[in-house]
Amino acid sequence: MSWKLFFIITFIVYIVLSLPGIFGVGYVIDWVPEATIFQKVKGYVREGLSTNFLLKLSIAIIVGATASLFRSKRNIVKP
Repeated sequence: MSWKLFFIITFIVYIVLSLPGIFGVGYVIDWVPEATIFQKVKGYVREGLSTNFLLKLSIAIIVGATASLFRSKRNIVKP
């Protein structure tokens, strides 16, 4: 199992799972008229990455481990 591949895939899958939360609408800062664009972006990113943290992390770890093991098994079988 390649640890580098595992961590890269886990990171990418976690970000992909967080995208709907990051680009979602309805975060409470939307309704504050004095909020700057930076404050809104920071709030969306923080909320998107932290919502359902354990579920997204579990899925990302499973996908990363599966892909890494599949890749290493494929390299062993290939002459």
